[in-house]
Amino acid sequence: MSSIQNQNQQKLFSNGYQKAIELLESCITEHGFLATPTELNNYRRIWARDSCIMGLAALLTEQTDLVEGCRHTLETLMRYQGPHGEIPSNVDPVTKRVSYGGTAGRVDGNLWFVICCGQYWRLTKDQAFLNSIIEPLERVRFLLGAWEFNTRGLLYVPLTGDWADEYVHNGY
Repeated sequence: MSSIQNQNQQKLFSNGYQKAIELLESCITEHGFLATPTELNNYRRIWARDSCIMGLAALLTEQTDLVEGCRHTLETLMRYQGPHGEIPSNVDPVTKRVSYGGTAGRVDGNLWFVICCGQYWRLTKDQAFLNSIIEPLERVRFLLGAWEFNTRGLLYVPLTGDWADEYVHNGY
């Protein structure tokens, strides 16, 4: 690879990285990361899946405001945890409307939440956060254990319980 090609790739990477940081920053609210900075009605929410994935990207930057955005996301999801331990699919913190799923509960948001909590603590070593998240994580673990039906170590994911939750599969 020539020196010019290498410089062009570095510039392209740097530009893309900066745009990604700007996008993350534009999605931060006091409640965590929104799915989009635009005013699209259904996306001005904290979505477990999207917001936790954004949180993981934020943690990689080690940028203080983005790391705090990750923590706020996790705290919002924890605050609206359901009675059986389920992490909400999405939360509108302004109206306090919460969704745990459609025809079936969402499975993957719970997993992203657990992963993101672990990575947040791994980076920050925030003991107060760890203390506050232990009980909610135990509730998620119990719920996920209930979704493992045949002792083979795999979770049951119903139709509409994964990332394809918005597709019409049957019914209405």
